[in-house]
Amino acid sequence: MVLKPVYALSLILLVTAGCLEGHTSSQPRSFSDLGDAGVRIAVCDPGHCPAGRYAYAVLTNIESMDPDLGVRIRQNIATNDPDVRAVLDKVLTGEVDAGFVYITDAELEGDRVSVIEIPTELAPLPQYGIAAVKGSSNPDAAALFIDFVLSEEGQSILVKHGFLPAVEDPQPFTPERSHGGGGLTIYAAASLTDVFREMAERFEEETGIKSDVSFGSSGIMRQKIEAGAPADLYASASIKHIDTLITEGFADGYEVFARNRLVVVTGRR
Repeated sequence: MVLKPVYALSLILLVTAGCLEGHTSSQPRSFSDLGDAGVRIAVCDPGHCPAGRYAYAVLTNIESMDPDLGVRIRQNIATNDPDVRAVLDKVLTGEVDAGFVYITDAELEGDRVSVIEIPTELAPLPQYGIAAVKGSSNPDAAALFIDFVLSEEGQSILVKHGFLPAVEDPQPFTPERSHGGGGLTIYAAASLTDVFREMAERFEEETGIKSDVSFGSSGIMRQKIEAGAPADLYASASIKHIDTLITEGFADGYEVFARNRLVVVTGRR
């Protein structure tokens, strides 16, 4: 049978569209599937985003155990995004087949994504730290906010949002510390967006202190502090970034307040 030109063109367009979207048929269903040909994987920029650094640590661990699989997965990485939320967006829109994110971010999407667990022996344990920034305009209120994050109330908010608590025996929050006047400016990791919004609301209810919280990759938030942006507190998804601020004289110490878990997500199709 000879196709008329219009039908032939339609057939070509359909085939072409299938080729352009062909990677969607390679949706991984297990961790080892990440190394299959045609799979596109998103991670966030390891230079700024701790989730990206943890993802590449997973790849390094794989390569020491199964070099071939590790190389194939690394070759399938298609993006280096600014933060985990950007990775999730690309998974949800089908731009990529899979992405490395925190379990807390995956759970926010409910049944829009499927979760692939990373083998325990390959996965690092992400730890979150909070530090008061030197030169804070309201150091007493900053110390009080840290008290709240580490308290029974603060830790329960973290657990509610899927984080693993880091305080073994948290105590009830008792805001007895004098905090002077004024509010707080907080820089926090993007993966803390929902939990720190609730933290700020609850903290204001308890103390009357308002908190202005800005979110982004931990590395970008650190760089803003280094550049002189006014901040009272810094909450990072990586202790490494806080250690850098301490070395540079922007902070004296920190408290580990939460832990998380890295997973791989795929879109439900």
